Amino acid sequence: MCGILAGSGRLSKGRYQGIAPECGLICGKVLDEKGNGDLAKLLQALDWVLTLCKYYPVRIINISIEMGTEQSWKLSEYQQLLQMMEHLWKENIITVVAAGNRGPDSMSVSPLGVSPHCICVGCHDEGFKGRDGKNCMEYSGRGPANVMEGIFLGKSALKKPDIVAPGTQIMSCCHRFQSRRQQLYHAYIDKSGTSMATPIVSGALALGVQKYPQITNEDLKRNLLLSARDLGDKWCIQGAGMLDIHKFLSLIGQ
Repeated sequence: MCGILAGSGRLSKGRYQGIAPECGLICGKVLDEKGNGDLAKLLQALDWVLTLCKYYPVRIINISIEMGTEQSWKLSEYQQLLQMMEHLWKENIITVVAAGNRGPDSMSVSPLGVSPHCICVGCHDEGFKGRDGKNCMEYSGRGPANVMEGIFLGKSALKKPDIVAPGTQIMSCCHRFQSRRQQLYHAYIDKSGTSMATPIVSGALALGVQKYPQITNEDLKRNLLLSARDLGDKWCIQGAGMLDIHKFLSLIGQ
């Protein structure tokens, strides 16, 4: 995720550079060695981010994870998560969340992304298929949002995902690189899914903040969605459409 968002691309001579290579990163680990996690740890991580805001100009939080299904969650923790996202939004910190890979059924979008105070990212590659013959659109989480019983977020929260970005065979840094004779090998690897599409959108937002540091969350999200390219699919599949970084940056400058 870090490489997609902010990789320098140095080992590939710039070919696999991230979307916003000059942005700063603060990384937090909320999953164990098997990739499992729970809402309690995620809440702790978000609270940790808030404490860091006293020392660093945090503007964007990228959440490229899934945490089981809402059936395994505690209602109280889920309510805290939604309240935390709203609080972050009011602090002018925008949260970008993966739509998850449980599609193509309706109401399969990740419960982490249902808040109106975040940007929920699905993946779409307009027909391109990877080596396994799959396109990430085939399994990208689809709306409308599935909200846990007992929670009401308003009608707008049901319109998810918010936007889509490429997510099939996205090339980025590989943590299993090898070093031999002062040379690095296997420095890059490609992966697929909404977790790869999400930092592409986060990187676009980082470019927007870099260009206009005083811009608000409302303006960022509004211009991001207005600049998206309509793919002709239903909102539950594509949201506002395909991310268009150049159009987005041009639009917020007007």
